[in-house]
Amino acid sequence: MVVKRWVVGLGAVLALGAGLVIAKGSTQEWATKTAMLDMGPGCRIKLQVPASADYGAVGPKPGYEGEGGITIENPLNLKRKTYIEPLYLRFFCHDADPEALSEGDPLSYDASTHTWRKDMEKLYGLYVDPDRAFKKKLDQAVRIYEMKSVNAQGFAYTLDDVTGEESTRRRVLHYCLFRDKKAVCSGWDTRMGYLPEIRRHPARDLTPYALRILRSIEFVDEAPQAAPTASQPASQ
Repeated sequence: MVVKRWVVGLGAVLALGAGLVIAKGSTQEWATKTAMLDMGPGCRIKLQVPASADYGAVGPKPGYEGEGGITIENPLNLKRKTYIEPLYLRFFCHDADPEALSEGDPLSYDASTHTWRKDMEKLYGLYVDPDRAFKKKLDQAVRIYEMKSVNAQGFAYTLDDVTGEESTRRRVLHYCLFRDKKAVCSGWDTRMGYLPEIRRHPARDLTPYALRILRSIEFVDEAPQAAPTASQPASQ
């Protein structure tokens, strides 16, 4: 993605609310709350997150776009003695330029239909003379998902590691949602799990979990300024 960084300090939590219920796997459920992330003009969003999630956002400042994030500890509520990584969903506010925001991603934007299609040539180009077998391996490592939220649309895809030590290979998620002149996109590779564990326990793939949260995103129009009261003169 165009931006791969994250700010250490997050702003204060902006809003809480009672939510619906997100399905966990096929048999369990958990309560949700409404998270509000205000990342600046055009990038004010609300979405449904697990009740245990922490979240916050900061608006734009000189040289930096607005940023927001959600942290979910032990998202699948697994009972294990070993450490379980939290799920981090990060967002950066951008001007809505689909071609620029999908640069380097294995998909291309069709301006006539406002849709994205798989474009593996962009990924092949990152490797030196990949042969047919390796191209097939790369193609199988990419999965494209339709992304339509409450009032926005965009793209999401997962990419599996195809090199490196087998035991440490991961599945990562990239995403971008567009509305009008603004977009919110992932800040870096969002980890969906280790591939060996996903193969042994497919239900531990966090992709459906993360996509459900992302599809609940609603861009919120800027709150109108309150009219001055009789005791408050209007600004000059």
